[in-house]
Amino acid sequence: MSATGAITEFLNELSETDGLSALKGAYSNRSPFIFKIDGIDQPVKAYISSFADKKVILTPEPANISLPLDKETSLKFLVGTEVFFIKTVFKNHMNRFCIDMNAKVIQLKRRKEPRFLIPKGWNQSGAIILQNATQTLKCNVIDVSKSGIRFEVLEQAKIPLHRDDIVKIKFQIHKRGEVQTTAIVRFALNRPNASSIMGLEFANITEVQNERVASIVSDIEMYLATHKA
Repeated sequence: MSATGAITEFLNELSETDGLSALKGAYSNRSPFIFKIDGIDQPVKAYISSFADKKVILTPEPANISLPLDKETSLKFLVGTEVFFIKTVFKNHMNRFCIDMNAKVIQLKRRKEPRFLIPKGWNQSGAIILQNATQTLKCNVIDVSKSGIRFEVLEQAKIPLHRDDIVKIKFQIHKRGEVQTTAIVRFALNRPNASSIMGLEFANITEVQNERVASIVSDIEMYLATHKA
């Protein structure tokens, strides 16, 4: 991620249904999974040959390559111009290589607005107010755009939220007034023994709050323009 906001792509974890649709698209388009194997310099390819018993059956190319079993591997594949990733393990099913059909599929998507990292030394704070309004998750603000924000949840506990949940949030950055609005959970990453990460898209934001967000973004753009690395 670039602090200048020049890179406007983000990773979106798909639902099980959407993930399966992406896999079926790869099968229909004969799109290869591309990945690396230790000891082989060039990326390796494997194609979906069939679906069976909740497994995706794969044929590597060339066919005599032995894939590493039970070792997590990152796979990349395309459906048309859309880019997807899977972190999974290869398994053996009836002497064929396969992966689980319910493996999590991540889509690389273009963001509506560029994101900007909060400059070091700037005062900032955030909070997620859960729907029952009895618990508030204190957060640090990692980055912000005109359409959303990314929080680091300070409590090292599993976030009780999922993709597409709607929550109330508030945050304050640098010299601007506090912003309070509702937001849609677009990404939730629970990390063992570390703080969790939450990506949120603003929803039903008022004109006043929208202007405050735009001012925050403008402040960061000005800071970046006048403080070259």
